[in-house]
This record gives sequence, structure tokens and C-alpha cells, in this order.
Amino acid sequence: MLFNHFKKAVVRSSIAAMVLASSSLVNAASDGAEKLKEMLNGYQSFSTNFVQVTLAENGREAQKTEGSLKLAKPNLFRWETQQPFPQEIVSDGQYIWIHDPDLEQVTRRSADSSQGSAPALILNGQIDTLRQTYNIRLVDDSGSEQLFDLQPVSDQHNFSRIRLAFANQIISEIMLEDALGQRTSVVFNDQELNPDFDKTAFLFRVPADADLIIDTEE
Repeated sequence: MLFNHFKKAVVRSSIAAMVLASSSLVNAASDGAEKLKEMLNGYQSFSTNFVQVTLAENGREAQKTEGSLKLAKPNLFRWETQQPFPQEIVSDGQYIWIHDPDLEQVTRRSADSSQGSAPALILNGQIDTLRQTYNIRLVDDSGSEQLFDLQPVSDQHNFSRIRLAFANQIISEIMLEDALGQRTSVVFNDQELNPDFDKTAFLFRVPADADLIIDTEE
């Protein structure tokens, strides 16, 4: 991630101010992480529709995707898109299944391969793990709406910035920016907190007409 934090001028008279500023930033990051953790603790399951828009570096829309998401802790989810191409991504806790009907193809990989990614940690509420690699700040708190800003502590991550928006305690948008300047916004609508899912909601069976590809990194 391409952010340089705490760039300091070596000026004797500013040492005290720098120490205070650093302390304030650390406290802000700590408070932000605790607030985000508190808000996500209530999420045991979640369902929503979404619109995902990816913008190129020049700001032009590169791709727009619509679909639905079902999520249950720990590590269960079903992500389905209808437009522009149908796709299913299902985690049953052991494997992640990626089904591309138009390609008649299913890719299987270990669920462990994605558990360390920032979006997965966020959706699973694993903020204590996330805060080891991201500074988490609460940048806006207007009562019914909150905005969190996450910036990596090093440049060894896929995302250079993540923003999370909440409205009435429900997550409403995730904004991601990568090191190449590409930005993705996922806007949620028709959200439902803690729905009861049937036990088959996160099962996946390979269709008879699809080829199965097993990720060699399993």
C-alpha cells in the first residue's frame, strides 16, 4: 500500500508536538478499531442485494455488476451476480467454489486462501486481526451514519485504502482502492441483519455440465 505515515521534520522545537500528534493518531486508530468491532459484533448473519461499480484510474466506469450476498459466521457466504455475467462464489467453510456458468467451469480453492483478505476479515468481524495490518479510523460519526477509513501499515497489501459506510448500524457501502488507482464501490440495499438461513444455503454442487478445476495452492 502506497501511504507514508508519520513523515516528520527533525526540528528540536517540534518534538513535543510530534509526540502529541503521534499519540493522538494512535488513539484515533484504536478508537476506530474498537468502534468498528463493536458495530460488527452484532452480525451473525447478513443478506443484501448489491451494485458493484469499478472505476478505472481515469475515473471512467470500467464495470458494473449487480447481485446478492448471503453471509453467516464463521466463513460462510454466497455471492451471486446476474449482470453483466452470471457467477456464483460460495464458501462452505472448507472450500470456496467459483462457478462461471457461461464458461461451464467451476474452480475450487481452500477457504483458508481468502480468510486473510481485508474484505473477508471485515465481513467476518475479525477486526483484531485486521488492525494488525490496517490503521482503522472513524472519520465521520453523525449519529445514524458512520464512515471508517482503513489504510495499510505497509505496502504489502492488495488495497491501498478501504472505506466502510454504515447507516442505522447497518453496513451500506464498501469502497476499495488498489495500488494502481482502480476504485471499486459496493453499495448494499435491501439489507437484512441476522436472518435465519436454511442449512443448504451455503452448499454447492458442481453442475454436471461444468468442468472442475482444483486450485493447486490448496
